[in-house]
Amino acid sequence: MTQLPWLSLIIWIPLITGILFLFINSAKSKSTRHFGMLVSSLVSVISTVLWATATTEDALGSYAERVTWIPTLGVDYSLSMDGLSGLMVLLTGLIMPFAYGASMGCWKAYKNKSEARYFGCLLIIQGSLLGVFTATNFFLWFCFYEISLVPAFFLVKIWGSAGKDRSSMRFFVYSMAGSIALLLGFLALAGATGSFEFDEIAAQSSAGNLADLIGSNLGWFDMPIGWLCALIFLLIFVGLAVKVPWVPLHGWLPDTYDHAPSPVTMVLTGLMSKMGLYGLIRMGLPMMPYALPKLLTSLLVLTVFGIIYSAFAAMGQRSIKRMFAYSSINHLGYCMLGILSLGVVTNGDMSLEIQKSSVLGGVMLQMFAHGIIASVLFYFVNAMENRIGRKILMDEHGGLRKVAPLMAGTMGLAVFASIGLPGLNGFVGEFLIFKGVFALVPWAACIAVAGLLITAVFLLRFLQVVFHGQVGKSAPKFKDLSLMDTILVSPFIVLMVILGFFPHLLLSGLNPVINNIIRAMQF
Repeated sequence: MTQLPWLSLIIWIPLITGILFLFINSAKSKSTRHFGMLVSSLVSVISTVLWATATTEDALGSYAERVTWIPTLGVDYSLSMDGLSGLMVLLTGLIMPFAYGASMGCWKAYKNKSEARYFGCLLIIQGSLLGVFTATNFFLWFCFYEISLVPAFFLVKIWGSAGKDRSSMRFFVYSMAGSIALLLGFLALAGATGSFEFDEIAAQSSAGNLADLIGSNLGWFDMPIGWLCALIFLLIFVGLAVKVPWVPLHGWLPDTYDHAPSPVTMVLTGLMSKMGLYGLIRMGLPMMPYALPKLLTSLLVLTVFGIIYSAFAAMGQRSIKRMFAYSSINHLGYCMLGILSLGVVTNGDMSLEIQKSSVLGGVMLQMFAHGIIASVLFYFVNAMENRIGRKILMDEHGGLRKVAPLMAGTMGLAVFASIGLPGLNGFVGEFLIFKGVFALVPWAACIAVAGLLITAVFLLRFLQVVFHGQVGKSAPKFKDLSLMDTILVSPFIVLMVILGFFPHLLLSGLNPVINNIIRAMQF
């Protein structure tokens, strides 16, 4: 353990501050707003420093904390940061102040609703997300996971636009159903292994003992071990796939993204969607050698279908927020495709094992890249909404490049990054995923690659309709990016370019984690 419990500090400082904010009922409180921004930014700076200084050569990282918590259950309060969790800590540290700043710029739209409680909810989400990404056992992980969902629900329910009641309820129902499935699956896994610790379960999997433990300690209804393993994996998979979301479990997302305040949508798509992917890597992968042979083809078919479906659905949207919502489903579908392809039996073929490493590295890079790109795109949507005072519909605009050239240029760069243009951060992750998936599951890669083409079509159409062509009626109301907009967006635009040319800045810290995971999954 380090001299100071740094991981606990970055979790509990925003959590406690956010909870205290909930007791402030003032509709307007600039001092509270600014203090919250200070807390969020300070935590983000510490998070970035922790990522930069972590000893990534060690799979457990250089920051670890463990305290006995509930001895009767064998549960410790245990936190750690390796390359993967560090990447998510860094992403959280970048996006949360960004979303906080976006909220400060549009607060007048919420009129008499409590400012302190809104920003308190954001701080609670920041702290709980950092807990999710650093917890080393399921019990603690699940606590933070559930905590993050509560303020997200209220941010949509209270501060959302027309239709928020239905959207927030769908968000709640899907989230609870996913949580129940996840809880059942992991309780079964913990009952079989006698441990809540991720590393211990992974060690049992690596040693080839996990299936035997499940068969001997559970034995539900005399079910064959293979099918029992498949059932447990499916429960864990469904519970986590809801949060990605994965088609056909995506029903909550378009409405929620559309009706949530745009800064909240930045958090939902940039960070909270990553909880599902992160959980699949941490919890789902150790189960794959025993479960996926029976489920792989069916799950891959659904995943490929979801990639194509979401791309076509995005093309048919009038609302720009709904279009970007389906675009997120599409891009995260590539991550799901990559994760599932790791379940292909290789029979010790080293060339295929190398491809699995490529896929997993691509998934991690894509998680980070999507978080940056999607949050920037929704920031621009927020800026556009603030300028005309209502929801943005695609066919109501045109020629905005002439009145807002800086916005058009920077948003265009973010769109090209989303398309996966070489030289920008969206390219490398997708390339590594498809490179590996093509070697492991060629038919899935060949079909899914069509999603890239459809994505390029609807995103380029968006740029053409909104920013080019004949000047629309909304153009006189538009102002170009303000100084504050430029300050908030510029670091992310620069990051898109830097990581496009130098992806090793992230991959070097991920390689030890990737190698350990792939080694533990060999079958």
